[in-house]
Amino acid sequence: MRSSRALCSTTIALFALLAACGGAGVDAGVTTPGGRDTTGAVAQNAVAVRDNVYSPTVTTVLPGSTVTWTWSASNTHDVTFDDGVTSGLLTHATYQRTFTVPGTYRYHCTLHGATMSGTIVVQ
Repeated sequence: MRSSRALCSTTIALFALLAACGGAGVDAGVTTPGGRDTTGAVAQNAVAVRDNVYSPTVTTVLPGSTVTWTWSASNTHDVTFDDGVTSGLLTHATYQRTFTVPGTYRYHCTLHGATMSGTIVVQ
């Protein structure tokens, strides 16, 4: 009888702990630091390069994180950062960049300018 009560108490405590771990509200299309895209559209620290859009447009990561851009577009695009770092023009490929210093890193497609742009926030 005593072990049944202990098991029951432990089970209740476990369920209470799991319920307390619910997600916080985050804007759709924004990845959480070191986490996943809250829309479920792309994998952790990943950006899809589609025709004339990056998805998500804002990605937030922890210092030391690597972000991967994956082309799923039929047209040629690039990932060119304001600091001059670029993927070069690509059609079907992946590109990675590791971010070690906190800050905001803006990028765009040189063929499409501001209409195709994104931001990496390292915090």
